[in-house]
Amino acid sequence: MKPKTLSRGTQLDTEKCVENAGGNRFNLVIMAAARARELARRHRLSESPEHFNAPVTALLEFQEGKLDKEFLKRIK
Repeated sequence: MKPKTLSRGTQLDTEKCVENAGGNRFNLVIMAAARARELARRHRLSESPEHFNAPVTALLEFQEGKLDKEFLKRIK
């Protein structure tokens, strides 16, 4: 299956994200939303003016294996 391409050119493979999140799409949504809020909060506190997309960054972290299903235990 060909990875989905976003307009910014970031390649996001949702199946890989689901696989790294433990195989459950619902848990992926919850974990990615929690991580996106963490990233947005951190970005808001920094004074860096560059364009930032927290949900895409969170999903890319799951895709790259930086986060896994253990993240769900941390946010509960």
